[in-house]
Amino acid sequence: MPTCTLVSKADAQPALTGLSEKRRRRLPPCTVEQLRSRIGAGEYLVIIDGLVCKLNGFIDKHPGGPLAVLHMVGRDATDEVACMHPREVLADVMPRWAVARFVSDGSGRLSYVEDMELAYSAPRSAGGSTDLDYAAIQRDYRQLHARLQAEGMFACDYSDYARDAARYAGLFAAALALILCGPASAWTYVAAGLCTALLWQQLSFFAHDLGHNELTGRREIDLVLGICVADVLGGLSVGWWKKNHNTHHIVTNDVDNDPDIQHLPFFAVSTRFFESRFSTYYGRVMQFDAAARLFVSLQDKLYYVVMCFARFNLYAQSWIYLLRSDFAPYRALEAACICVFLAWFGCLLSCIPTWPLRVLYVLVANGASAILHIQITLSHFAMSTESPAPEHECFCARQVRTTMDVICPRWFDWFHGGLQFQIEHHLFPRLPRHKLQRVQPLVKDLCRRHGMEFKEFSFVDGNVYTIQWLGHVARRVKTYNCREQLRQGAVASIVKA
Repeated sequence: MPTCTLVSKADAQPALTGLSEKRRRRLPPCTVEQLRSRIGAGEYLVIIDGLVCKLNGFIDKHPGGPLAVLHMVGRDATDEVACMHPREVLADVMPRWAVARFVSDGSGRLSYVEDMELAYSAPRSAGGSTDLDYAAIQRDYRQLHARLQAEGMFACDYSDYARDAARYAGLFAAALALILCGPASAWTYVAAGLCTALLWQQLSFFAHDLGHNELTGRREIDLVLGICVADVLGGLSVGWWKKNHNTHHIVTNDVDNDPDIQHLPFFAVSTRFFESRFSTYYGRVMQFDAAARLFVSLQDKLYYVVMCFARFNLYAQSWIYLLRSDFAPYRALEAACICVFLAWFGCLLSCIPTWPLRVLYVLVANGASAILHIQITLSHFAMSTESPAPEHECFCARQVRTTMDVICPRWFDWFHGGLQFQIEHHLFPRLPRHKLQRVQPLVKDLCRRHGMEFKEFSFVDGNVYTIQWLGHVARRVKTYNCREQLRQGAVASIVKA
């Protein structure tokens, strides 16, 4: 069992700066038993900076979607809340929901509901053992977070985006010039498709920053700008992405809760998916049926093929979100903006003389977008999906365990958007991606001091590592099929008898 002593107030960076000590003392105490009892009765109680916050009335108002909050019920979410929100939100919003002071049982636990059946959040997947000192890791992570804030690292440098904007404009102009002025040949539209795919990839990094409120720090402005970028220029719903991505940041690489690794029938990054588990994000059982067994048994061979069609799935997911989701705060605006995308993209296609060439351009533009999906999945697909201590593991240790960095030359940062520093991004989601490289040495030092493995590969080696892991899981399907045949045979014999 890991060493998990409690972090003192002097060592920890307080999250709720807006609540006075006098008001804290006036709040009634809440023990672990009371916390669990109230959660069992239907209250959404989250521990933030030693306070018990009742968030039933906040769930539907949370900009990042309800699941990002629900997955923190019964848990200490101080680090998650602090890293995902500006200080102003913590000071003004969170104190309104405080209903009690949390009285710890001295066990050092950060989660008190791992043995409870909650419809909205499954217990974290457990496996392995560790001797990490989670309390010390948590303390040093909070100190590093406070240091970065004091140094102004979270302030946006708009000159970085000026260079990015020039790149976007150049790629868009190149695609338009090839389609409108280039010779009517297959190579022209292949080149135009590649320019379009690269434009969409680069714009995705910008939309990602806007989804994390990194540009202006004002949620409404960044979100509307994100809609203009993602929906109008890319045809994808930034609202869907925000809901999905915030959930991913909270429950990274958890088999039952993280939508970013739930890709049956095409991929299974863990043999736990062979159990036809229930997805709390999609609200359904992920069936490991005959189709899933076939695709997963070949997943290492089909990985790049499937990635070529991944963008088409995002178009579908965007419309499913806008038409069916209970939480779509900008539903009308996003639907209108995606219609604008369809209109201008349709006009652009009409400038291509023949249908075969139009189909070629569409396939290349969307198929070459596979590079973005490879970059995204590379950081997590081959990483751990099981916590060695779900009740004690702190936010920092979980993010380092489930994420890898990609090594690339400094001059090639633009290709990865700066997000090849995924460990740093997951630890500090609101840190502008152009500054992540400057933080990496500090994070490596933190990992070294506490014995946490810091995984990083070159882009090529990362691909090899991921394919090897997918192949390892794929080979386990054969064993699963044999066991399933034996089980079915035994059942048939019993029925016959």
